[in-house]
Amino acid sequence: MLKTAPIFTDHMVIQREKPFRIWGTGEDGTEVSAQIGSLKGVSEVVNGKWEIVLPAMPAGGAYTLKVTDGTETLTFSDIVSGEVWLCGGQSNMELVMINSDNPEPALNTCRESNVRLYHVGKRGVFDEQFFEEEQNSCWQLPERDTCQYWTAIGYYFGERLAKKLGVTVGLIECNYGGSSASAWISEKMLRSTEVGQSYLDDYSKGMEGLTDEEACQAYQEYCDYHNRWQERVAQCYNENPDISWDEVLEKCGENRYPGPYAPNNPLRPHGLYDTMITRITPYTMRGVLYYQGESDEHRPEGYEMLLSSLIHQWRTDFKDETLPFLLVQLPMFSYEDRQKGTEWALIREVQEKVYQNVRHTGLAVIPDCGEYNEIHPKEKRIPAKRLYLQALKEVYHLQENGTTAPMFRDAVAGNGTIHIHFDNVENGLELHGTSGFEVCGTDGEWYPAHPKVNRHTLILSSEKVPHPVGARYLWYNYGEVTLFERNGLPASPFRTVSD
Repeated sequence: MLKTAPIFTDHMVIQREKPFRIWGTGEDGTEVSAQIGSLKGVSEVVNGKWEIVLPAMPAGGAYTLKVTDGTETLTFSDIVSGEVWLCGGQSNMELVMINSDNPEPALNTCRESNVRLYHVGKRGVFDEQFFEEEQNSCWQLPERDTCQYWTAIGYYFGERLAKKLGVTVGLIECNYGGSSASAWISEKMLRSTEVGQSYLDDYSKGMEGLTDEEACQAYQEYCDYHNRWQERVAQCYNENPDISWDEVLEKCGENRYPGPYAPNNPLRPHGLYDTMITRITPYTMRGVLYYQGESDEHRPEGYEMLLSSLIHQWRTDFKDETLPFLLVQLPMFSYEDRQKGTEWALIREVQEKVYQNVRHTGLAVIPDCGEYNEIHPKEKRIPAKRLYLQALKEVYHLQENGTTAPMFRDAVAGNGTIHIHFDNVENGLELHGTSGFEVCGTDGEWYPAHPKVNRHTLILSSEKVPHPVGARYLWYNYGEVTLFERNGLPASPFRTVSD
């Protein structure tokens, strides 16, 4: 029986100006052809699979795609050639329009946005319901009833980009709340690195003494508990929006998230790679928007390798060695008892390192978009705009200045001060406060520093450190954001020396 991959449906967006792939299954030995407009390709079915690469098309549409093996013919209509972006990561990419800040103006005009979206199914195991939902999946048009459940960051990014380029933007929503990067990487790739293996070892230890059936039952019991627990939490916040997290736990019971290790836990190592990424590869696209890192805070020292492995994995699977990745750097965030922790500072540092060291990447810096005691900031227009600015620079080469946040370049100490120099400060720096800055001497003890700005240079000093040798800024989970480029972009947090 002739089939295409489920992502091929009516209203799909195909990537313009790049050869694009169509694939599916069929009967061995048969010949499958695909035609869209004047473009045609042919493939033989081998081991039940076929794949056709059609030549690049300019932006346009609507087109009809026909796929046939001579006996059966599949027809897809209202196809548009435009720009395709994958929206990956965890809950802050997953957060939908209706739950974001002030969505009504956008929802009221979404029909005019020229954005379409495909949801990748979010079931963590290959069961009957998985395949039923996948077969019913489709590319959605921007109607209010559909758009309200789209990724907010993805939609606002796509809306801007479509207007700028004058083409349709297609979004592939492939994200899952609470997911570690290890869930989005294949088992083989995880085993190839020490940090990847550590996640697999955690899973093996969690499964010790349990059969798969017992572990799956334990996870289902957790899901039942967690659903009831979330209802209690929601009621607590409705009754008292200012309630503390400790009070919530006291009233509602233990937060057991993300649940026990089990073959049916979607957040297991390589789980989402298996059930989500492999279902859409190798769809041809322009690039990836990736907002993730919160769930790897417990192992920040390994996150650079983990994130780099993910990028390599996806580029390999999507058959595009230069596939752009636009990363979102984690914003300021802390629960009440962890404000001065540094786990998120370390993740932010890694995200900037990956941007600096891995080609064809971008970094949207958003420290000013965080909220105290709220891990899911509802304002998503600003992160989307900064991803858009990165796309203009790194992908479309339409704008250079004013697109990337100030980033630490080097430091020079002397005469009781330390001078910090930055990249991306064409207009100069400005202070919106004096907190967040620290210096240390040779003893390694950190003290608050007084900041001054001399156009492109930050100058730090402290009476308690007569001879500073190191400096850092926003080196904790949450704090006031005070250093900006004059164009409004906040500086990326930094440290000049390691602890």
